[in-house]
Amino acid sequence: MNERLDRIVKSYLPRLVQSVCESVRIPSLYTEDASGFPYGIEIARAADHAMACARQLDFKVTDLDGKICWADYGDGEETVAVMGHLDVVAPGEGWDFEPFCGCVKNGAILGRGTQDDKGPLFSSLYALKAVADLGIPLSKRVRIIFGMDEESGKMRDVEAYLKSERPPLYAFTPDGAYPVVNTEKGTIKFTSTAVFETATVKGISLAKISGGESIGSVPARAEAVLKGEIQALERTASAVAAEAKRNGWKTKIAAAGDHLTITVHGKAAHATLTELGENAVGRLLILLSATEINGGAGKFVRFLADKIGVEADGCSLGIKASHAHCGALTVNMAKISGDEHSITVTCGIYIPAETISFDSVCETLEQSFSFAGGSFEPFAKTAPLYYSPEHPLIKTLQRGYHNATGKEPYLVSMCGGTYSKRMPNMVPYGATFENEDDRAHGANERLLITNLMESTRLMAYAILEMAK
Repeated sequence: MNERLDRIVKSYLPRLVQSVCESVRIPSLYTEDASGFPYGIEIARAADHAMACARQLDFKVTDLDGKICWADYGDGEETVAVMGHLDVVAPGEGWDFEPFCGCVKNGAILGRGTQDDKGPLFSSLYALKAVADLGIPLSKRVRIIFGMDEESGKMRDVEAYLKSERPPLYAFTPDGAYPVVNTEKGTIKFTSTAVFETATVKGISLAKISGGESIGSVPARAEAVLKGEIQALERTASAVAAEAKRNGWKTKIAAAGDHLTITVHGKAAHATLTELGENAVGRLLILLSATEINGGAGKFVRFLADKIGVEADGCSLGIKASHAHCGALTVNMAKISGDEHSITVTCGIYIPAETISFDSVCETLEQSFSFAGGSFEPFAKTAPLYYSPEHPLIKTLQRGYHNATGKEPYLVSMCGGTYSKRMPNMVPYGATFENEDDRAHGANERLLITNLMESTRLMAYAILEMAK
């Protein structure tokens, strides 16, 4: 370990904490508006702030037409890079504090983006500053890339970068876990829409159903409004209440004349970490499946409840798969909207490497949804990421981790769909530690300052190893 490098990293901690807090206070959610900025004005504000911080640290800054920006140190012919993202997912419900407060309490920075991915991205920026201050000659240029379009899944920022710049020789994204990630699950994201003829039979109809805010999150709230005969609604309310109580699900039932509103609460979490969340959409569909909803809407609701519901392993869909290192296939029913005329559901399927093929999963899903009267419309498909344990990039990051900790780094598999899927020569490195309380995409997101400090140190050693 380099004691001087450690001291330099520590000296920047107050400024690092301040930069993260300032960034978190910017609600950098993707919007389509008339601002003229590719991803909306708030993401543009976050990028301006990041570039200002980089300039204050004496880095050369480049802004590529508001689509992506970066900070450079050194002038080697080859470039190594760190790339994180400034955009965040919607806060959702269940917070004990203001989601964009960007304040410090009990040794932690609070707010959306602290873990994913503003805290880790600013860690990499200050890690590079520590390396620069160390004064050791580097053979390669080092670039900190500020991404802006990761959470949408579209990653148009990467596309813009690769049209302008060569891919880095080596790179990592601080959007995963320590020690070193060498594989990510593949991803299929799709919508399914079922259109129904207006029901003509008496009974209960679906006036409205809604739930979920982001494809990247386990939905924490879902709601349905039913209309029909008062006696039928009373039976429904009783049956729903009994089922909710049996399962221990937080549910509110409110009757108003010939309408019945059912609101179900769950727990938000990252879409790839379904075990940390409680899917409110799935819970609502299970409760509705036992009701007397008529017509096609009722049939489609029962299909979704039976085939997915709160089941996250894809077993009932016929796509269950697992791998010893890469983990199990997971399913997240992220969003739902509709009424008696149509229902649209948005799902994410996360597929471990070296298991089931994309084509077979897509074929099975298309058959299942088609049989139920729904479409199957994939809007994002990315293959699993896999780097051999012997790959030079993996070995380089392992050396950096070992130099910083003295520990032998083991390899980690993760679920997510990071920039590594789109940017060549990149894997996730950090910034979540083993046994850390991961609240990314969930309520009450926070980042312990001790972890922020240690992560900055680990990144400094990794950057030094990549650039030497």
